[in-house]
Amino acid sequence: MQHTLNITTRNEASVVERLLQVTRYRGYQLAGLAMTPLTDRAGLQITLTVQSEKPITLLTSQLVKLYDVQQLELASADVAVLRA
Repeated sequence: MQHTLNITTRNEASVVERLLQVTRYRGYQLAGLAMTPLTDRAGLQITLTVQSEKPITLLTSQLVKLYDVQQLELASADVAVLRA
């Protein structure tokens, strides 16, 4: 099953590395990655597409714990998971 995540993060050098590391450790295969800087250049809008038969909540629950993640939206299921 394929899932698309829209993630808003701080614009830090290692944020993409952390996202991909958690994705790999949880056993999800990367199917696509797109990044766009936010207008204020303080953050990034990342679209991450992953594939796995595992429930996507196993990945989203770990990604929202990352310090640099400000907001996460599960676009493939129209369900939003927000981080304050």
